[in-house]
Amino acid sequence: MSLRAAAAAALLLAAALAGAAVSQQPSASDAAGLFDARCKGCHDPAKDRAPSREQLAQRAPDNIVAALTTGVMKTFADGLAPDQVRGLAVYITGKPLSFAAGASAAPQPPDTKCAANPPIRAAASDWNGYGRTAGSTRFQPNTSLKPGNVQRLKVKWAFSLAGGRAGQPTIIGDRLFLVTFAGDAYSLNAKTGCVYWKSAIGAPMRTSPLVARRPGDSPSGWVMYVGELGGSVRALDAMSGAELWKTRLDTNRFAGITGALVLGADRLYAPVSSAEELAGDMADYGCCTFGGKVAALDPKTGQVIWKTAVLEPRPTRKNAAGTQLYGPAGAAIWSQPTLDPKRGQLYVTTGDSYTEVDAPTADAVLAIGLADGKIRWATQTLKDDNFLIGCGPRRRGANCPLGTIGPDLDYGASPILFTLKSGKQIVLAGQKSGLVSGLDPDTGRPLWKTEVGYGSLFGGIEWGMAADTRALYVAISDGAAPRDKARAGLYALDPATGAFLWKAPAPSVACGWHVNPCKNAQSAPVTVIPGVVFSGGQDGWLRAYASDTGRVLWDFDSAAATYATLNGVAAQKGGAFDHTGFVVSGPMLFAISGYNGSTGAYAGNPLNVLLAFSIDGK
Repeated sequence: MSLRAAAAAALLLAAALAGAAVSQQPSASDAAGLFDARCKGCHDPAKDRAPSREQLAQRAPDNIVAALTTGVMKTFADGLAPDQVRGLAVYITGKPLSFAAGASAAPQPPDTKCAANPPIRAAASDWNGYGRTAGSTRFQPNTSLKPGNVQRLKVKWAFSLAGGRAGQPTIIGDRLFLVTFAGDAYSLNAKTGCVYWKSAIGAPMRTSPLVARRPGDSPSGWVMYVGELGGSVRALDAMSGAELWKTRLDTNRFAGITGALVLGADRLYAPVSSAEELAGDMADYGCCTFGGKVAALDPKTGQVIWKTAVLEPRPTRKNAAGTQLYGPAGAAIWSQPTLDPKRGQLYVTTGDSYTEVDAPTADAVLAIGLADGKIRWATQTLKDDNFLIGCGPRRRGANCPLGTIGPDLDYGASPILFTLKSGKQIVLAGQKSGLVSGLDPDTGRPLWKTEVGYGSLFGGIEWGMAADTRALYVAISDGAAPRDKARAGLYALDPATGAFLWKAPAPSVACGWHVNPCKNAQSAPVTVIPGVVFSGGQDGWLRAYASDTGRVLWDFDSAAATYATLNGVAAQKGGAFDHTGFVVSGPMLFAISGYNGSTGAYAGNPLNVLLAFSIDGK
């Protein structure tokens, strides 16, 4: 699996380059040489999930700089001077940087500050964390939205977000919490969009915050927990944004946290993922040494209680350059763990393998004990899915796995713990292959399997399913599937048997940014309320479906409109829906339009905008 408002991106860059000497920007020929040496192998022509040269050119140069200095491309910019990074960004995009090179700060759009900062008060309509519940159901029963009024949804307010990959919001009472890829954490008023506080963390984040009432653990008694892309967990005071503690969970240079955290039994559980898939052509890098992990932390101090690696790399062979290689590796955990307090275990889904060494916990669903971190069972649904970016049929990369490569059909979605009408429970897991499985929570034994999508390296099921009390709702991307095989759309299944209840294929519509490709792939996490299912796609369209029939009740082209945002961007546009799910709380729906992500949604406007919908916009 694997940047927005130019001023905010510039602030992040200024922090990353603080104290660096500024020299003359390299010539176009020098920048071209850097591109050929550092970037061409993956981007021209594009390989696997990497964006093409043409798609990179659609981004702001500040976004490219951020990716090379603090993002997942940082490893590939090792050794480059700041002026070389800036010159490379200008060369790739053909646009000038939006700030003066070497400036200590850039103009910041003004925030609309809240007049007061009242105490936090939880409500029944809260949406806390990625899945709302510890069972990761993404079901909100406490809302006044319903089939009879969703067609009246209109944008009430909009808020511009920096960085290109923002985390899904969390709602506690009248407060909205979120983090951005530009390294900022926010607390907003959910009804009006005014800002209670903003904290410049300085580290890219794309997870959904978890907020908990913890008397004695912070000055206010409320704590906000969030994972960083650099592999650390942070705790902030939820009333002020002040940092309480920070714990790094993995020292691997590619490790990161992309899945939300979950709290249970006075322990905080965090998943660890990785971008080590990018190391296929790094001949001097000892690939691959990362194994997916889950850690249990003390929520008061951040101290690690236990940490479980789902596989353990060991030396294997050397590549053609003589660099020692390792395996097995991979099995990154991209999504929020799902808690099962009754059985004292949590469930995680894992990513693909990076090497040819057998990895039975890759592309798998695992149950892990809450008390000790021991793996109780592991059910692999795809064997030998060995994949590194740049390792196609020609296998040009120095570290590419031996034998068959890919097809990169791992898991990016959280498993769902569902209670059937009989009272028995079942674990529901959706894979990028398009396969949905129902598993016995005690043993991991498959109870049923249904092929919903054709599958592709961009999903199948990409980021998340949802379930109410009667059905499982599955969004299918099939973003890289053959056109005549793709099954993009929304589907409802019987959780007990896997049988289809209804099918709603995605229509082919125009993208609001008028640039190809325009994909109707529905890769965003699904959200369900009584009677209504919300699903969005890489074409920028958000739809509300009747949960009993799949009939479209309302649709909205988020990328066709421009928004006057509360923080000073007068004509902000949206883009694709992808990694970030939709949040419902009380009478409102929240959606982040625009995502520069890892699933092919590169053609849309990468500038993110948080949209708050209400009935008639009131």
